[in-house]
Amino acid sequence: MSDIARPGWSRHIEQVLRSKHYTWIAEGLGGAPLEEALVAITADLMHICNRAGLSWEELADRGQRLCEREETDHPQTSHAA
Repeated sequence: MSDIARPGWSRHIEQVLRSKHYTWIAEGLGGAPLEEALVAITADLMHICNRAGLSWEELADRGQRLCEREETDHPQTSHAA
């Protein structure tokens, strides 16, 4: 997967932060390959952390622990293609 150009990403992040409408993060990614969409969403979350003074690493660690706990409590079958 190659890096993609995302014109307007900075303005988009400012809009997300200002409105607190976080579902906008994935806006415009419909139809994108899953891996490409997840890379863009992850980058957006990292930008939000930088601008909001939050630690991406701490949030990623907490998210990892939550995911592991959820997977242990409610294992799912794979949806991979």
